[in-house]
Amino acid sequence: MTALDSPPLRTDRPRSGFGSALGRIPTSLWVAYGLTFACLILLGVSTSDGFNPDRLLRILSNAAPLGVVAIAQTIVIINRGLDLSVGPVMNSAAILTAVLSAAPGASLATTVPLVVLMGAAIGLVNGVLLAFTRIPPLLGTLATATIIGGVNALVTRGQPRGIVPDELRVLADGRLFGTPFSASLVIWIVLLVIVGLILTGTVAGRRFKAVGANPRASWLSGVPVRRHTLVAYTASGTLAAMAGILLIAYSGSPSLTAGDSYALNSVVAAVIGGAALAGGTGGMVGTFAGVAALAFLTTVLNSFNIPSPVQFIVNGGVLIGMLLINGRLSARRGAR
Repeated sequence: MTALDSPPLRTDRPRSGFGSALGRIPTSLWVAYGLTFACLILLGVSTSDGFNPDRLLRILSNAAPLGVVAIAQTIVIINRGLDLSVGPVMNSAAILTAVLSAAPGASLATTVPLVVLMGAAIGLVNGVLLAFTRIPPLLGTLATATIIGGVNALVTRGQPRGIVPDELRVLADGRLFGTPFSASLVIWIVLLVIVGLILTGTVAGRRFKAVGANPRASWLSGVPVRRHTLVAYTASGTLAAMAGILLIAYSGSPSLTAGDSYALNSVVAAVIGGAALAGGTGGMVGTFAGVAALAFLTTVLNSFNIPSPVQFIVNGGVLIGMLLINGRLSARRGAR
């Protein structure tokens, strides 16, 4: 090789440690937190106390039910699924919590585990249905959601009854040890951290993402794909039931429809956070950003008295926009 044939010397310097760390952050997370920051700015300029820290914490506390169910939806989406039954499961959990709390000698120590167990059972049914059949997750969980909604209406005769004990209302109204943090916000953050550490810091979590990215390749390598589907939907049902308990703590009464909007909003939050409906990508850091963005945006819309149907349109538009952005990002990654 002559001097003329030798490759040119590289003149670019290696990135610093900080620059390298920033470079490892997925673009989807930059997009998610950029949208969250934009919604926060919109909130600040549209209301007189928009940047008040206490108010921001209160907004995030009110978003705790959505935050918990968004964790559930993210887990399922990473597994290349979708769970439209989370809303009716939240309704069932709220109704069952009120009914059990009204029973003589009832206590949260027995009520909460029973309600969570109910959610896990419904999630397991979803998992079995989707793991051992060729039914698409969208249709399978839609059918389950319809059945659950019918059972709720049949059992309650259209009028849910029961009580919400004062101990449960503390989740919504109480503050931990005199801090501005509500119990529900702390529960949400703790669940985010636990699930996030499992997904990113354990072999099982990384394998879970691999199954979502390529189920067939995982199956050929000996990974029990069906078991991962069962785990994903059982976890989703469990977390949806917990979200239903938080929901009734805030609302103060059971409802047949209060949780219905959470099915769409949980998908929107997960997708804003970078979860791809094709499976294999997503995480709790992004999901937190998605929930926060929706919470701030909803507060802004409510401050202008925007009706709920229009808010659904806005959320649907945000979902379409994020799907397009994530699709472009996925195509760019595939072209590299």
